[in-house]
Amino acid sequence: MSPRLTYVPAVLLLIGSFLSCKKESHSATPRVTPSSLYVLGVQDGAIVYWKNGQINSVYSELGILYNFGASSLAASGNNVYIAGFKTSTSSVLYPYSPVLWLNGTATSLADTNGSIANGFADAVALSGGDVYIAGIRGYDSQKDTVPYSTDSAVYPVTGSVATVWKNGTPLTLTGYGSIGMVDSAKYANRFYADYVNGIFVSGSDVYVSGGTSWQSAAHAEYWKNGVPVDLAGPLNYAGPNNTSGFPQSTGIYVAGSDVYVSGLQQTAGAGPVAIYWKNGSPVFLSTDSLSGSVANAVFVSGSDIYVVGWQNINNYSRAMLWKNGTPTALTGNDTSSQANSVIVAGNDIYVAGVSWVAPNNYIATYWKNGSPVFLSDPSSSTIAYSISVQ
Repeated sequence: MSPRLTYVPAVLLLIGSFLSCKKESHSATPRVTPSSLYVLGVQDGAIVYWKNGQINSVYSELGILYNFGASSLAASGNNVYIAGFKTSTSSVLYPYSPVLWLNGTATSLADTNGSIANGFADAVALSGGDVYIAGIRGYDSQKDTVPYSTDSAVYPVTGSVATVWKNGTPLTLTGYGSIGMVDSAKYANRFYADYVNGIFVSGSDVYVSGGTSWQSAAHAEYWKNGVPVDLAGPLNYAGPNNTSGFPQSTGIYVAGSDVYVSGLQQTAGAGPVAIYWKNGSPVFLSTDSLSGSVANAVFVSGSDIYVVGWQNINNYSRAMLWKNGTPTALTGNDTSSQANSVIVAGNDIYVAGVSWVAPNNYIATYWKNGSPVFLSDPSSSTIAYSISVQ
């Protein structure tokens, strides 16, 4: 079993796009050191973050495939918060526990019964002195881990439920069904799996992006204060060039009363198509369903909408920045890359991601206003997932 069941599609898209692309040779780029720039990533299987270009080790464990989202890191003053997971021995089905690292010190997150939860923490946000963490809790047939609403409720025998922890206290998010995690007509099987990939706090409102996956398909939605908002419409979703498939969310941003969710549509018989939703209405960022593209994160500054991800162009995976729908490839020539996170600070646009380095390594990269900065040398395999500027 993959250690992050809900993120398998994203991992496969990342690895598959790079392995199918041509390779590049690495050339040095002058290192830029902006003030209070944080980048979360993975180096040779270990969780790390860079502060102003200096690397800090957080956690390492052999055999673990970490895959963070665009909002897995938050920083305030000198404090760095990272949402993730560690190996746990309390469950065979979900042998991982959600964790919050504060300045490198791990705190395991609780289940509703007070025990250490099984599952993953996927996103973190700070607001008014409160720490909000979004993720999933896994459960199995043991009654003390199943989120029953009543003893007579009919649930799938195994699965995972979307959860928000506020200052360590868990709240189960209602699933897409009449009771929530109920085995309803929507999911006529015996396994239920929520996935979560982003969180945004605006005033007293808490927004979480994610959805539900089953078999090989995924349902896209977001939650506002625990109430689910459907993004998929008909599950067999209409896309460009008469394609259809299942949409999946990847991140969320809220500007005023407008809710933006980034994602992709898995098309039948073709590649994924990058997409974002504004207040539930889909905007396709590409019409090329054969090559493939994915939107991994969204950020809004003023009237401008920034979306980052990747798109296959001429057999290369290109890190992409879409500004108000207009695409810009962040790499060219024989460079393969992917963008995972974006933030705008003043007049500067920061994008975190990864470039391919010959012969077989990834290198964590961020782009400032389109210029790449490499965070490590090609001797280590590194990927950048989340970026924050203060």
